[in-house]
Amino acid sequence: MQFIPWRWKLGYAIPSWNTVIEYETARMVPPDTSVHFSRIVHTNDSPQSLAAMTEEFPQHVELLLHAELDAICYGCTGASFLGGRKTDLELTRSMSERFGKPVVSMAGALVDAAEALGLSRVAVAAPYEPWLLERLVVYLREAGLTVTNSVGLGQQANILHGPDMARDLARRAWTEDSDGVILSCGNLRTLEVLELTETDIGAPVVSSNQAALWRLLQAVGWQGRLDNIGRLFQREHPAQPPAP
Repeated sequence: MQFIPWRWKLGYAIPSWNTVIEYETARMVPPDTSVHFSRIVHTNDSPQSLAAMTEEFPQHVELLLHAELDAICYGCTGASFLGGRKTDLELTRSMSERFGKPVVSMAGALVDAAEALGLSRVAVAAPYEPWLLERLVVYLREAGLTVTNSVGLGQQANILHGPDMARDLARRAWTEDSDGVILSCGNLRTLEVLELTETDIGAPVVSSNQAALWRLLQAVGWQGRLDNIGRLFQREHPAQPPAP
């Protein structure tokens, strides 16, 4: 039997209550790449709880690097956009410099993926309460994107909802003057409906888990195409270093 050697090893520090990132990433990752996870204590979305995750993030990067990983993602979209675009970029840059490996964030990956697809006007869908949805909109605008519409669930029970809800949420957010949809939240099941939703609206859909994997792969120099996970992976993209 012939085995495929691992070329890349990628790491994620994720919220302890998350049940989706590992599931979806394992189904998207290329066969020559392994993925490894650490969990940060987190059981509710509040400003205090999300900020506490960020304080704990560096020690989880250090733990993950015991496995000699090639790049690491801060795998919580809400925590990474909470403080705004500048704060997020400063965190990932400082962690990359400190540990000598690319460190990216899930919120930053959404922006990088949108830019790679040529999106400038985006509709936003997320299973967030109003205050957190507004923080996301502010972050995207600070990154230079125009937000045409934003739709949330008004609750924290995102994991109670299946992929059909994510598809419906994206369709409700969509406006004809948008270039695509950003479907935010690493704890929301989107993988099974990414391409169906793109067919519904006739435009790209960028999700947190899809964008995070894509950004990590770009950071380590991977180039290629992957099927059944949206337009983002359907064309060759040049490798990109973490944003300065």
